[in-house]
Amino acid sequence: MAITPQALFADPALFLYELDDSFAIFQPMTRQDIARSIFLDGRIRHGNRKSFRVPIPQLAEAYRQVAPQRRPLGWIFHVAQCGSTLLARALDHPGRSLVLREPAALRRLGVAAGGEGDLPAQSRELLPVVRDLLGKRWEEDRPAIVKATVPVNFIAHDLMAMEPDAPAVILHFPLANYVAAIMRTPGHVDWTERVFGELRLGQTALCQELPTEDPAQKAAALWFCQMKRFETLIDAFPNVRSLDAARLFDDPIPVIDTAARLFGVEMEPGEVEAIAASELFHSYSKNPALDYDPDVRIAREAEAMARLAPEIDSARKWVAAAANREGLPEALGKPLVGDPVSLLG
Repeated sequence: MAITPQALFADPALFLYELDDSFAIFQPMTRQDIARSIFLDGRIRHGNRKSFRVPIPQLAEAYRQVAPQRRPLGWIFHVAQCGSTLLARALDHPGRSLVLREPAALRRLGVAAGGEGDLPAQSRELLPVVRDLLGKRWEEDRPAIVKATVPVNFIAHDLMAMEPDAPAVILHFPLANYVAAIMRTPGHVDWTERVFGELRLGQTALCQELPTEDPAQKAAALWFCQMKRFETLIDAFPNVRSLDAARLFDDPIPVIDTAARLFGVEMEPGEVEAIAASELFHSYSKNPALDYDPDVRIAREAEAMARLAPEIDSARKWVAAAANREGLPEALGKPLVGDPVSLLG
């Protein structure tokens, strides 16, 4: 069938999957496909439906012609390895809400902006197009939420400025827990170095002044730059809330309940408690085939923090030097639940 410009901006089954230098790639999806897709990147589950490409200039022109009404969106911003997938899945209920987990096209724009958050001209033009394409949903009167990725944190202010009253949760770790989480295995260290490189953080003014030669220093730079971005978001937008990851892991019921209220996700009586007691919280959220309960998490974190004590110390020294130059809040404000948690522990 012919796909019209109006359909591109109205039909949620025409999902914007990815961008390259010349094309926007759309992947036909069902609501069930979205629910089955833990992530909407290379791990997307699309039922072998064939994607199609739209030249970026043609997409931009269609956006101008259609001028779609902006639909509200909620946001989950996070630092990685901190339970964001768990929270996102707890809030995703077909018929009542829609949660898009790590859409690749949005990440592409975050990478283009880099650590300075400076979008090139074409990417800046595309940002509202991508944002509004992600706002499509099967039930127009139900909330939609985007769980972003680390590069998106560097364009989060631009995204929030399009809808300043939008609800958002910033999920984060104190520094020591963060280093333990993203340097826990060689694969995690590779991820840290890759994202540091993708964002070109080594070219930022701060990282030109301070050494970022080893993985611990790169982890420190990633954490510090994200905390500064988050501090700005919390100050600028009224419905942004911070959330220390330990609160989600240790006491999920008030976190899920308060997050659902913030985003407007309707829950049945007793449903939050059932979710917290379900298999979701006793398996690995990124791979439900793996068992993963609170005792496993606590033991793994303690082992990693002990083993990585030298790296954590190196990261603390880097952050102390960075804070002397640019400042750092004691804690992120406006917590979703409980009291603010010290960023440095």
